[in-house]
Amino acid sequence: MNKESLRKKLVLAFVVIGILLGIYEANKPGPLVVEGTSTGYNGDLTVKLQVKPKGEGFKIIGFDVIHQDTPPIADPAIDVVKTYILKNQNTEFDVVSGATYTSEGVREATKNAIEKIK
Repeated sequence: MNKESLRKKLVLAFVVIGILLGIYEANKPGPLVVEGTSTGYNGDLTVKLQVKPKGEGFKIIGFDVIHQDTPPIADPAIDVVKTYILKNQNTEFDVVSGATYTSEGVREATKNAIEKIK
């Protein structure tokens, strides 16, 4: 086998490996996304949880909140609540002072999303 033939076979092998890895990545299961809704201060509030299986249950790995509440007040409170939920994996927390309705809305929407998983 000469060098040119070997080079062609190596290039072909790398192309095939690349295609197979691309197919694997495209079909790899991602996290499950579940939504829950509740009421915030200025209307509906939606929580989108990204969860992955963990043993017999699940683990919350990501968290988005869509709301109509006043951003300078609601956003810092939502960040505190999200951090708590991601760290502790539960919704048993005291509301954030100054953003009671938003905090309660996130808690209830998260509980509603979790119920969809069970």
